[in-house]
Amino acid sequence: MEELAKMLVKEITKFCATRADRRKAKRLDNEAGDLETGAVEELAAKARRLFMAPDADDRSGEAGELLLYALIEHYLRAPLIVSKMRLKTSTNMPVHGADGLHAGWCEKTDALILYFGESKMHQQFASAMQDAAESVAALVTNKGGRLERELDLVSNFHDLGNFPEQGIEYLLRFLNPFETEEGNRRIDRFAILVGFDYHAYAKVADVPLAEVEETFLNYYKRAMNQKIGTARSHLKHNGIELENVDLFIFPVPSVDLFRAKFQEAMNG
Repeated sequence: MEELAKMLVKEITKFCATRADRRKAKRLDNEAGDLETGAVEELAAKARRLFMAPDADDRSGEAGELLLYALIEHYLRAPLIVSKMRLKTSTNMPVHGADGLHAGWCEKTDALILYFGESKMHQQFASAMQDAAESVAALVTNKGGRLERELDLVSNFHDLGNFPEQGIEYLLRFLNPFETEEGNRRIDRFAILVGFDYHAYAKVADVPLAEVEETFLNYYKRAMNQKIGTARSHLKHNGIELENVDLFIFPVPSVDLFRAKFQEAMNG
C-alpha cells in the first residue's frame, strides 16, 4: 500500500493540471536554467492543494479517483480530457458527477469513445459494486440531466492540448446527438474501479516469499467468477450490460489502510 500511495502522488499534477499549464511550467524552468524546477514544483503544490483536507470524510474517495485515473490512462490508453479537480470551487467539497472523463477512438466505427469513470472503495465488494452501478445508471438514464452536464463539461472545459482546432471541432460534434450525425455514433463506456478489503492477503502472510504471488493469484482467480457475477447482477439491475463496462476489480489488504497510506504520502 505504501508503494501504491507513493506512485499515485506522482500522478497528481497530471490529474489536476492542464497539459498547457504543465508545458508552461516546464518551459519557464528551462528558460530559468538547467537546474531550475520552481515552476513545476509550484504547479505540483497547487495540484495537491485541490485535494480535500486530511480530516475530510471523502479523502479516500479522491484517492480512489486518482487510482482510477491511473488505470484508465495506463491500461485503457484513454487520456483524461476534463480535469474536474481543477474545476472545484471548494477544497472541502468532493467532485460531483463522473469521477473521470476520458476519451479514446474506435477505428472500426470511426467514432469517439467517451469513458465515464466511477470509483468506489468499500470494505465489501458487493456494496461498492452496488453503489457504483447505481451511480452509473444515473448517467445512462440522464437522471436530473447528469449526462447532459457531463457532456457540457467536455464541450466547455476540455483539455486537448495541442490538438488542431479543426480536430477539436470534429471531436466536439460527437457530444451532441440531436444536432450532428456524429453524435449518434458516439460510444459511451463506463470505467469502474471497485476497491475492497480482501481476505487473501492475510492467508499468504505465512507463505514462503517465492510462492506468495502464485498462491495469491490462485485465491484471486477462484474468487473472480463470483465477483464478476455480482457485478453483472448489480449492473443489469440498473439497466447496464457488463459488456459496456471496463471493470477494475481491485482488492486491497484494507481500504482504511489505503486511505492512511495515501494521506502519509501526501504529507511526505
